[in-house]
Amino acid sequence: MSADQLSLTEVHPRKKRRYWHLFEPSSEFVKPWWRPEESVSESEHWLSGQLRGTEVARCKFVLDVSPQSHPLLGKMPHGQLDILALEVAVSARGHGVGRDVLRTIRDLFPLPRLTALNDNAESRGFWDSAGWIRHEHPNLLFRSERVTYSER
Repeated sequence: MSADQLSLTEVHPRKKRRYWHLFEPSSEFVKPWWRPEESVSESEHWLSGQLRGTEVARCKFVLDVSPQSHPLLGKMPHGQLDILALEVAVSARGHGVGRDVLRTIRDLFPLPRLTALNDNAESRGFWDSAGWIRHEHPNLLFRSERVTYSER
């Protein structure tokens, strides 16, 4: 798959009564991240990845373009784009869609450091295979299933 086939579209929250709705329910996206949210902030962004008119990926990230320094991630002079959730549609997995999403995000936001928070062994496998750097807390007592990654 080539990156020029994938298009990313920003999804804007719609308020219905108490909750903010972003994505329609779909059996293609099984993670609980895409449910309606109680609140949203200006720094949160949601993307839908489309391939030939079909949604193949979803992403939620927080963008902060101010210079930062983080104990595990180091200096980030152009800020940070922190991917909080990234999921590829069940039927599109294993075909490079996740990597194409990352390349397209990098093209859209060339300066901030890309980071990601994973949830489990499956997502760690994706970030490891993508060649991202795993940042685990140096103290074993503070380590958890959730590990932060950053691009090389």
